[in-house]
Amino acid sequence: MRTPFVLVTAAILAAPILVGPAPGATAAGTDLHGSLQTVAAGGRPGGWNGWEVAASVTGHGTPVATAAVDAAGEFDLDIDVAVPTDGILWLVASAPVDAARPDAPTAVLASALPGMPAAPSVVVNERTTVATAWAMAQFIDDDGIDGAAPGLRNAAGMAANLADPATGRVAAVLANSPNGDETSTLAAFGSLTAALASCVVDPFGHPGAHPGGTCATIIDIAGEAEDPAAPSDVFRAFAEIARNPAVVAPSRLFELSTLVPLSGATPVLTLPPAAWTLALRFDGDGRSLDGPGNFAIDHEGNLWVNNNYQYRPQPKAPACGSDALFRFSPTGGFEKFTGGGLSGAGYGIELDERTGEVWVSNFGFSAPEPFCTKKRQPPHDTASLFSPEGVALSGAGGFTDGELDWPQGIEVDSQRSVWFANCHADTLTLYPGGDRGAARAVPASELQLVEPFDVVDNGQRIFASGMVNSAVQMLDYDGNVLPGSPGANAAFANPMGLAADGAGNVWAANSFLVELPCPTVPGSGSTELDLSGVLGAEFDAVGAYTGVGPNPYLGSVAMIAPDGSSVTRYDGGGTTLPWGITTDGDGNVWVANFAGKRLSAFCGADASTCPPGVGTGDPISPDLTGFFFDGLVRNTGVAVDQSGHVWVANNWIEVPIQTNPGGHEIVAFLGLAEPVEVPEPDLAG
Repeated sequence: MRTPFVLVTAAILAAPILVGPAPGATAAGTDLHGSLQTVAAGGRPGGWNGWEVAASVTGHGTPVATAAVDAAGEFDLDIDVAVPTDGILWLVASAPVDAARPDAPTAVLASALPGMPAAPSVVVNERTTVATAWAMAQFIDDDGIDGAAPGLRNAAGMAANLADPATGRVAAVLANSPNGDETSTLAAFGSLTAALASCVVDPFGHPGAHPGGTCATIIDIAGEAEDPAAPSDVFRAFAEIARNPAVVAPSRLFELSTLVPLSGATPVLTLPPAAWTLALRFDGDGRSLDGPGNFAIDHEGNLWVNNNYQYRPQPKAPACGSDALFRFSPTGGFEKFTGGGLSGAGYGIELDERTGEVWVSNFGFSAPEPFCTKKRQPPHDTASLFSPEGVALSGAGGFTDGELDWPQGIEVDSQRSVWFANCHADTLTLYPGGDRGAARAVPASELQLVEPFDVVDNGQRIFASGMVNSAVQMLDYDGNVLPGSPGANAAFANPMGLAADGAGNVWAANSFLVELPCPTVPGSGSTELDLSGVLGAEFDAVGAYTGVGPNPYLGSVAMIAPDGSSVTRYDGGGTTLPWGITTDGDGNVWVANFAGKRLSAFCGADASTCPPGVGTGDPISPDLTGFFFDGLVRNTGVAVDQSGHVWVANNWIEVPIQTNPGGHEIVAFLGLAEPVEVPEPDLAG
């Protein structure tokens, strides 16, 4: 069910998306014309006299140009420095101090661009401000906007998917399918701009509810999320809310969004959301994704995505196994690659960071016979390999070395060995140092995992999960199960995805119920609950369980010490059948759920990076709703990129008809997580 929203007047004017590679360095001596505008109906009373605009460029500690704004909102900047290829240009417009209230905070508007715009003209308004604050949340502080490449520039490009910096209008990606009126993001974006507009055009118009002005209220709301000091202005306040949406009471910002009528066709929310997150969906060319499973992110921030099924738009149209691998640019650009023996990949995809090559395990997803004929049924015993350019390095039949058997998760370890979890054979396959000629399997009798699902290297050891016997085993790099392995443990409950943090702790996603058909389901789960029943649970407009259907708040995460000596289970965060799991640059934990349309988050081992009062293992996302988003379906893979966006795979649709249950999008939650680092490949291997 969607979050309700209302569309005010007519259709939105959309602007082109900024995708693909970032522009090169911009030559110095550029004249940039701009205008300040507002989304508020009737404009800004009294005009824009007294406002000032400052332009800043990455690598320069102070603004490189400033300008006064005329009454109509127009300004001109002479930018005499180049924008570096790995940097950005950003503009901050500040309102004058109110003479009657000299201590009251005033409005601030902003915009960020990955280089100079092609047409030297920009609009700065509430839309560009909200877009910048959310997409670039992890790079904004009281000193400005800065951070490491490529995440900084990629984030500025993502902001242009929300608002067009040239026109100030809603961008094409946000305005149109698979976003637009198909999800609540457009309305949430409208409400956020309306809240900011209350500060821009009428900051002291509601003295009863907001005695210090609405700008002060926005800063105070953000102060709920930051300890000890509040942000210095409303732009920084919005970035703080974007970074910590669960800490902020959604109703306070929602109330501000109702104070000022908006111009044109602006959808807005009609009730507060579960949290003020902004998420965008991407579907590539609109005719290729069908069951995206998981992600591998390269050093440029591109997302490699594997896929279950050949594309069919209708669930009842039989779909055989996918033969495609996708690469999305950091801002949504799309490329499709085929060959290499790809055949119905599932969860398994991994980047060899030393070479940039991409490994995919071929589980063999397909509609069953007779819907997909016997001749077209995919194999279940292969892996595929692609170059950084998307060229297939495996043959038409893929690699079959090492007794692969319905493989799922993959890991390329610190020794460059490649590991596969074989769901059917209850084994792991190992390519030592990447050498398929030396491939071998860790026998089921030694491994003692039933339905292995995922493998991860914590920098010291290998860990592998077993769904059916609720176990995690620890191995050395030669494939020997180590003494002291956690094994079957009460802290595990059908563990699936595994992720390691920078300190070597390993986190497991406890699905509680999931057992996979590899090719048959063992059927050893609870007699009181079954997966199909839980998938029928119903939720309200903001993601809370309605009481219809079995209680869906199942699953948890488990934290395993680097040496396997302890395992601790943590609940909450709105988890509903956790599947995929990852850690961000701070070691905090992000979980994709197969039910309930939500992303869950937990505080990692270093609690100093978490919101005030939140300790290791405590949920960061709300307990009843998680980070709910009505644009999700059933989710599997999850990954954090160099901009701090959290990506989730819309793997299966809500009613997964087995002829073709695949979903059709990947989804980015903007600015939520601490960015990760991915090293540039050493092409020498």
